[in-house]
Amino acid sequence: MNGSLKRDLGLLLILATTWSLSFSAIKIGLEVIPPVTLAMLRVALGALVLYVWLKLKGQSLPREPWVWGMFFLIGLSGSALPFSLINWGEQHIASGLAAILVATMPLAALVLGRLFSDEVFSTRRLLGVLVGFSGVVVLIGPEALLTLGDEVLRQLAVALAAVLYAISAILIRKLPGSKPLQYGTGALMASALILLPASLLLEQPWTIDFTSQSVAAVIYLGVFPTALAMLLLVVVIASRGVTFLSLNNYLIPLLGVLWGALFLGEVVTPQVIAALVLIFCGIAVAGGGPSVRQGASS
Repeated sequence: MNGSLKRDLGLLLILATTWSLSFSAIKIGLEVIPPVTLAMLRVALGALVLYVWLKLKGQSLPREPWVWGMFFLIGLSGSALPFSLINWGEQHIASGLAAILVATMPLAALVLGRLFSDEVFSTRRLLGVLVGFSGVVVLIGPEALLTLGDEVLRQLAVALAAVLYAISAILIRKLPGSKPLQYGTGALMASALILLPASLLLEQPWTIDFTSQSVAAVIYLGVFPTALAMLLLVVVIASRGVTFLSLNNYLIPLLGVLWGALFLGEVVTPQVIAALVLIFCGIAVAGGGPSVRQGASS
């Protein structure tokens, strides 16, 4: 395993860790904050953190109108819409089935990355994606698939969120150069500007009775799985590609189970161990080899 792959695997694990821990924070926040407003506060705080960091480093945001057009597309497809769709979908479908539906993102990324970007679509990558996905199904339990077809619209909403995440990653890959801090700040600012009027119109956030727990949840969500994660995903996409980045969706449910074992005393079953092996094998297979077609430009 070469050094760059080790680094990218480490960044992928950090991303998956911050996102897997975010589910508890989201649940706490949703106790008093409506879903669109929670998403808006999360991305607004993330944008503020990155903007302050940007200024401390003496950098400035891009001024080209087309780049800001990309920021709004990335903000819409990477934060505003998928956050809202997943929250709405999970109101009436099991979290296990939702995790499987979100875990279809690597499949979408593999296909869309080949069609609309410079991603390699190889037998090796396809095999890795399928092996990893089988690990998610083993982890959650095939019985979760038995409810597929109930609450069709909400299930489609969650699956659409996975596709939108893949589209967002492809758009990030098309931005010129490697400027994670500038790109992350601009995309989160655009997402906040999209969500703000929706929050004001739909949920009247001025009526919310905030608690200390909900404020703490917003702070965690804004700083770690939003601001920090945006920087890391831009770096990983530039280095390893969209399909590799999307494999963190396999790690997230696995880490959720492991946190339960570490902090709640839940038993790690042979099913979990089998899933662990399948997921890491899938990531290792899909992550190896070239990520970009020779002669292509992103």
